[in-house]
Amino acid sequence: MKMTLNSIAEQMLRLAEFEYSESQIKLKWFGNEPATLNIIEENEKRLEIKLPEDYKDFLLIANGFHAFNTVEPTFHPVNKIDYLKNIDPELIKIWKQTGNVEIGEILEQSIIIAGIGEEQLFLIIPPDSKNTNWRYWKFASWIPGEEPYNDLNQYFNEVLDFMKNED
Repeated sequence: MKMTLNSIAEQMLRLAEFEYSESQIKLKWFGNEPATLNIIEENEKRLEIKLPEDYKDFLLIANGFHAFNTVEPTFHPVNKIDYLKNIDPELIKIWKQTGNVEIGEILEQSIIIAGIGEEQLFLIIPPDSKNTNWRYWKFASWIPGEEPYNDLNQYFNEVLDFMKNED
């Protein structure tokens, strides 16, 4: 995952869709300081859940990461993530009221790890009686709805491929 994030950082510099600090440019890195296991465990207690291993691996590399481009969401530090129902209950209500109760119920279970206050979100959805594995969604009403991924590595690799093809 670290190699993929380093490659994404190179593409971010190449594409220059944002203004970066001198430090970010010099280091060629757009992630926050890594989280500690203690910080991750504290937030798992706060959320009352064990986070997926690949997400914890990401946090140990970068406890948050600048938006990769103008399309992808910003990944937040673990102390800022929360259940979507606590951050945007209105979004869940709208999905349920417009007849898509199933999506609304999934959104109600989801944890937003990227995109708070942005037009796209990246959500992780805990296992339940129907799905025994964590699910990963990029979500926006204009996509429309969810864009599923097998895991964070797949998402990061697809973002990298997309960025490499941008000119």
